[in-house]
Amino acid sequence: MARSFTSQDLIALPRLSSAEAVVLATQLLTTADVRQKELKQRELPPSIRRSKGRLEAALRTLEAVTRPQGAAAGTKSKVIADRAVDNAWSAALDWVSAWCKLPPERNPHREEVLQLHELVFKDRLNFTKLPYKVQWKESKDRLDAIAAGRHDKTFKKLGGEVFLTHLQEAHEAYGRALHITAPKPEEAPAADVRGALQAVLAAIRDYATRAAAHADPDEPGSEALSAALLEPLATWESRPAAPGDEASAEGEAEPAGPGEATQAPGEELADPAADPA
Repeated sequence: MARSFTSQDLIALPRLSSAEAVVLATQLLTTADVRQKELKQRELPPSIRRSKGRLEAALRTLEAVTRPQGAAAGTKSKVIADRAVDNAWSAALDWVSAWCKLPPERNPHREEVLQLHELVFKDRLNFTKLPYKVQWKESKDRLDAIAAGRHDKTFKKLGGEVFLTHLQEAHEAYGRALHITAPKPEEAPAADVRGALQAVLAAIRDYATRAAAHADPDEPGSEALSAALLEPLATWESRPAAPGDEASAEGEAEPAGPGEATQAPGEELADPAADPA
C-alpha cells in the first residue's frame, strides 16, 4: 500500500471548534503580516504567500457562515420595529395630551382634541404591551379611526402633522417586520459550518507545512522566520476534552452524538455545540 505524505497527513492539529479555528487562523495571518513587514524583501516566500492567501479565503468563508443570521436577525428587526411604533404612539399621546390641558380660550380646537384623545388614547398606551401581531391590529384600528373621523385635519390644524406621519411610517414598517403586510423572505440554505471548518483546518495544515519546510540551516534567517510564522500554532493551548471525547483502548474515538463526526486518527473533531445552526 502506497504511503501518502501530503500536508493533510503530516500535520496534526489540536482539537478546534469553528470559533477556535477562526482565532488560530487569525493569529497565524496576523503573525505573517507582522513578519512580512520586518523582512528586508517585500514579500514572504512565494509558496508561503500563496498558502496564506488560501487560508485567508477559507477564513472569510468560515467567518461568514458562523455570524448570527436567520431567525436571530429576524427577531432583532421585529424588536426594533416594535420599539419604533411604541415610541411613535407615545410621542403622539404626549402631543395630544398637551393640547388637552390648554384652557378653552387658548385652544379653539379643544373639542376636536378631546374627541381625538377619547377615540385613540382612551386606554392610553396599554395596547402597546400586547403581543406583536395583536398590537399591530390595535395600531391599525386607531389609525383607521383617525382617518374615518377625519382627525388628520385635527393634527394639521394644531401643527401635529409630523406626529401623524411618523405614526403611519412606523406602523407600516412594523407590518413589514412582522411579515403581515410583506411576505416572509425565503430562508437561505443552512450554512455548511462543518464544511467551512474543515476547509480552514486543511488550509492551516497546508500553511504550516510550507512554513515549516522553509526552514533551511544553510539559509540565514529561514529557521527564525519559520519558527515565528508557526509560533501561534506551537503555543496554542488545547481545551480539555469533554467527557465522552476520550479515545478507547483501541485508539478509536467514542461514537459520535447526533450531528457530530467520528474522529479518525490524525483528524480533529470539531465541537458541534460551538457552531450556530
